[in-house]
Amino acid sequence: MLAALRRRPAQWLAVAALTALLCAVAAAGPQFAAAATARAAAADIAAAPAAQRILTVHRGTPVGRDPQGALAEFRADVERLLDSSTAPVLGLTRPLTSVTGGFERVAPVAYRDGVCEHVRVSGACPAAAGEAMLSRRAADTLGLRAGDQLKLRTQSATEVTLRVTGTYERTDPSGAYWAEPLFGPGQITAGEEALDPAFVSPATFGDEGFDEPTAVYTTSLPARTVSGAGRDELRDTQEALEKAGFTFVPPDQSLLDAVDADRAAVRKGMLVAWVQALVLCWLALAVAGRHTAQDRRPDIALLKLRGSTRLRMLRLTAGQHLLPMLPALPVGLLLGVFGAREAAGADVPAAQLWPAAQLTGAAVVAAFVVGLTVLVLGEVATFRAPVATLLRRVPSQRRGWQRRTLDVVVLVAAAAALYQAHAGGTTTGLGVAAPALTALAGAVLVARLLAAGSDRLGRGALRFGQIKLALTALRFSRQPGADRILVLMALAVALLGLAAQGFTIGRTARADRASVELGAARVLTVQAANHTALLAAVRRADPGGRTAMAVVADLGASPPVLAVDSARLAAVADWRPEYGPRSALDPAAARAEPLPLISGTGLTLDARNDSAEPVRLVLTLRHGVTGADVSVPIGPVPPGEHQASAPVRGCESGCRIVGLVLAGPSDVDKRPVSAPANSALVVRELRQQGPDAVILSGASLGDQRRWRGADTGPAMSVGARQGALTLRIPKPVVDNAAVGDNHAYVVDVVAAVPVILAGPAPKTWLAGDPALPLFGGSSVPVRVAATTSVLPVLGRAGTVIDLDAAVHAAADAGTAGVPQVWIAAGTPQATVDALTAELAAAGVSVLAADSVERRIERLDQDGSALATRFQLLGALCALLLAAVAATVAVTVQQAARTREWRALRAQGLPMRAAVGVETGGQAALVAFGVLGGLVVAGVAARVTDVPAVFLDDWRLLPPPETSQLSVLGGTGLLTLTVLGAASGAVMLAWIRNLRDSDGGRR
Repeated sequence: MLAALRRRPAQWLAVAALTALLCAVAAAGPQFAAAATARAAAADIAAAPAAQRILTVHRGTPVGRDPQGALAEFRADVERLLDSSTAPVLGLTRPLTSVTGGFERVAPVAYRDGVCEHVRVSGACPAAAGEAMLSRRAADTLGLRAGDQLKLRTQSATEVTLRVTGTYERTDPSGAYWAEPLFGPGQITAGEEALDPAFVSPATFGDEGFDEPTAVYTTSLPARTVSGAGRDELRDTQEALEKAGFTFVPPDQSLLDAVDADRAAVRKGMLVAWVQALVLCWLALAVAGRHTAQDRRPDIALLKLRGSTRLRMLRLTAGQHLLPMLPALPVGLLLGVFGAREAAGADVPAAQLWPAAQLTGAAVVAAFVVGLTVLVLGEVATFRAPVATLLRRVPSQRRGWQRRTLDVVVLVAAAAALYQAHAGGTTTGLGVAAPALTALAGAVLVARLLAAGSDRLGRGALRFGQIKLALTALRFSRQPGADRILVLMALAVALLGLAAQGFTIGRTARADRASVELGAARVLTVQAANHTALLAAVRRADPGGRTAMAVVADLGASPPVLAVDSARLAAVADWRPEYGPRSALDPAAARAEPLPLISGTGLTLDARNDSAEPVRLVLTLRHGVTGADVSVPIGPVPPGEHQASAPVRGCESGCRIVGLVLAGPSDVDKRPVSAPANSALVVRELRQQGPDAVILSGASLGDQRRWRGADTGPAMSVGARQGALTLRIPKPVVDNAAVGDNHAYVVDVVAAVPVILAGPAPKTWLAGDPALPLFGGSSVPVRVAATTSVLPVLGRAGTVIDLDAAVHAAADAGTAGVPQVWIAAGTPQATVDALTAELAAAGVSVLAADSVERRIERLDQDGSALATRFQLLGALCALLLAAVAATVAVTVQQAARTREWRALRAQGLPMRAAVGVETGGQAALVAFGVLGGLVVAGVAARVTDVPAVFLDDWRLLPPPETSQLSVLGGTGLLTLTVLGAASGAVMLAWIRNLRDSDGGRR
């Protein structure tokens, strides 16, 4: 055996290389599956909403006079049953009742570890018992500020008084810290309004009225708990906690479903590519074994002449394969393990190391045994051949029925797989193997057509005396095993082309999805006092309008609304043609001539009071930069014609009039009291002092388009005519009924605001003029300027509107929606940092940042994306297999080809012709293998259904073209380089040997 190996170093090196690749592929499958599924699960957890990434345990807990000790005991009780790898966040909460202004509201009182680190405090954090910190919204609702008393009531009617030390705003409202609903913003449920929690020190719960609050234990969701074994452990923990009297909130089922889908996609995609690569490895070993068996035919004949038994011949030939295969096994194992982990981009978790190692070992041993069996079976046919047949140097022209039958079986299997793929998809049954079987059938057809064509070409060239062309063409048809080499080459190229196209399609689709979901290259989620402040801050930070754009996304509205600064849309947003024309959002036609801004120190009102009692006119002004509302009460105005003045504070930078309120003569400290029924005021002019200017002239007061009443009735009558504005509160139809809404709103947008609509129009639009509720406030008349099938951020349903028009169209617009700042593509990080600093100086703080690149990285960790990585890795291994097998075929035939060329040289054939025929024939074999494989890859990509790129069936945009010509071109260049280099190296060595053995004759 050793002597035979020494005589044939190229053959045993090739067998060793093929074995190393086989073991690498066998080891890579289980290792990649373990690492990729863990990575996909971790990515799912990281990308899930904060509420899905936490585990919560809570229980009613008597605290007595030692709340801190009770919390410590509660934590110890939980952690005896729950194994947490991260530090928990503890808290206490107790819902009380606030009765202010005749309204009853649920007012939760809460303590939370580290709360002051997650809020922006105006004032001071509570430190002693009886101190409380209110949210700014709750403070505004209750009319309280730092130093005021917050009076609450328990269920037993016990009065609790807390001193307000300050107000807070959440700095990371979407973070995991605020994901626990017990400490989240107040909601209105079943008609009951709840305030935001009032945070106190733990000592407050030791006072009377806080007996048995709810203790809360919150911790991060460990990634191991979403696996099969981890879920069983979590289920057991939940049962134990509930038996102990705790309430356990498990992970959201949608997160677990996403993890399961990713795991299934990774394993299924890996299994398909793994089996394909293993089959190709065994096929390459079979081809290499067949050619090495041809080279050993004289050895077998000699053994037969010496009387050796078949068992001894089998042992000798099997040993020649086993000796080079054994050292290649550990090399391939290490290559597979490290290559798989590198392709997955993650290591195998510690909990899965041993199971993955067991499966890897079993797969490598099984693949090794099958590979050895394939090599040995290739030798068995020579044992039965007679000695005379074994010593023949001329190949037989007989083609057996087995090859034709095998061709038919391959074609039938490919047709059945294609039918299954189109009938049931590429995810079930034989349709899973449709691309590979189609590629195999195409490669077989290419080989058969080339064999028939080359044979006819060679015969025709001989008749016409074209010796070089004839010898080159007949080289393929008469070379033993050339068709198998061509099939292997074409199949490897086709599989690589399919894998490369699938990988490129996935990358393109994920980039498109990231662009649609974000709307711009980079998106900052910010916190602003209101939408006016957001718009002004962004415009001030980027006066040129080429870098940043203010956006508000209100996904909870019906229909969802995306408000953008349309003047900056072209420069900043990634606006695709599918979104419709950008020019459709131009609000210029809907805007009226703006009213003068108020920047003076006082206002003077010229009006006639047609009431029996004095009334006040309360102006609501809105600061043009901060968006803060400024209330200016003017009066009281006695009955008859009068002038009244009032000072103005806080409008030095300019305020615009938002609305007017007709109030009674009583105290109007922050909350004007509605004027009585039948009250009426005719406003003739409003002038400011310092500088002097007319703010509301007769022309603007008498313009009906500029004024409207409230949306809900019974509303105050607002009449604009004859150069004056008449405000009248009607008499109630029913005695003792509540007085109606006493607001008159200024309308800066006198026509319907243009919008772009995706999806069906709301049903309410069919019954009347289209109107859009904006940010939880009043509805604004709109007109559909363009329709489309998809919109950025919103998807298939929603509207896009100009943010500035939306702010001015709804004077009482709410603050709902997520404020964002979109950043243009190509903006340097230094510019973004400077922009962020300027926004922070204007009171707009950045809560989170996202980008298309970051979103693509996240999508690249989905199960389907990771599976395409392994498919590409397996296809690259197939290319290396084809290169090694082709090298073996050329090497084995060198001796026989040298003898043939010597005979032809003796008959006068020039050396140049011999070298040209040999190199040209090998080059033609490689070229036809590459070209045929590329054609097969292009056809297979079109005739087979491309699997869904996204597991959640995201299809807002048309899928990319399945046949990627540029990708096929790159694949062809790579495969031609690899296969050409492998064949060229062997051919150069053969040419040198031929010239040396020829004695230097030309």
